[in-house]
Amino acid sequence: MKNKNLIKDGEFLMKLCEEYFQCKLLDKNRKINNVNARVTFGVLMRRRGYGFADIGNLIEKHHATIIHYMKQLDMYLHTDEDFNIKFTLVKRDFDRTLNNSYEPSNENVSLLYRNRGLINDIISINIEKKVLYLEIDNLKKELNRERDRTTSSTGRVQKLIDIVVQRTRLGREEETETKLNKFYNGI
Repeated sequence: MKNKNLIKDGEFLMKLCEEYFQCKLLDKNRKINNVNARVTFGVLMRRRGYGFADIGNLIEKHHATIIHYMKQLDMYLHTDEDFNIKFTLVKRDFDRTLNNSYEPSNENVSLLYRNRGLINDIISINIEKKVLYLEIDNLKKELNRERDRTTSSTGRVQKLIDIVVQRTRLGREEETETKLNKFYNGI
């Protein structure tokens, strides 16, 4: 009976992972969507109580790979927003099958497609947010460079500025400006 549930759970979870991660779970590559789908599959099947070797056999991986997925899950969840969102959605849909209802209703399928659009929107917004943060950082660096340049050029003539400020009487600024222009222009 457990073997029958293993296959039934595995097939259903495989479809969910492939749907959310937009990949084929059994493809032999290291593309991020495939890896994330396999991690999700391995972790959720293990949480359902299946053995490492059984899970590995379903996705044609060694049992040690499933153990590795379990150990790395927290790191993936904390460092990859896209993975975290999709993992949570797959987990939610898979957990709903605990009552052995493996056929999603039309309402659930409709929600799945709407959720996928929302997920894509969230991912796009997060990417835009990261781009804007990078742009802000670049503008801050540029501002600091400009301040440094201005400070260094002002610092170069700071003694002259101090002399002009000290020796110019109030109300005589225009006269001092005219004299300085004559001096620098050689008139």
